[in-house]
Amino acid sequence: MHPRINFGILAFCILTSTVLAAGKEVKVEASQAIKLAIIDPDRRASGRDAFHQAFADTLGFELSQRVNDMVPVKAATPDIDKASWGLGNGIYDVVLVVGNSLPRAVISADFQILKATPASGDGRFFLYFVIRKEDPGLAKLLEEAFPEALKGQFFLRALARQQGVEAEQWKVALASAR
Repeated sequence: MHPRINFGILAFCILTSTVLAAGKEVKVEASQAIKLAIIDPDRRASGRDAFHQAFADTLGFELSQRVNDMVPVKAATPDIDKASWGLGNGIYDVVLVVGNSLPRAVISADFQILKATPASGDGRFFLYFVIRKEDPGLAKLLEEAFPEALKGQFFLRALARQQGVEAEQWKVALASAR
């Protein structure tokens, strides 16, 4: 067995016995889901929730194709400060920023940033995919899945409805951290 797993099991047993001895119950939840925070300042846009869910579903599909197993993506819409803090502390694995600029709160050497721009050259709307680097294997997987998720038909239709434009193709590149 891997040494970290033994330590984790030992720590859990100690914690459980300590808490049970104190007469309290412990509830442990584990998830293999990718935790995605979506920062989208346009809260009034019609179709916003459908757009967010379509991206999460499409990203989950692309990740599932790469690992040959179901990979659920759980999306949340915290404010930028909570998203940045959560990404830095492992609450979120990745953050999608929707808009025309990248907030300073998510610029860090600990994060990799991919920027998607419409192939049409329309500079009003970008997607920034901010990946936590702590787990290199997961970071690489997310980096590879992001461009493919942007090609998903459900995502493109939801984006078109939310933006009130035709579905567009996207160019993805590493973003400079200004």
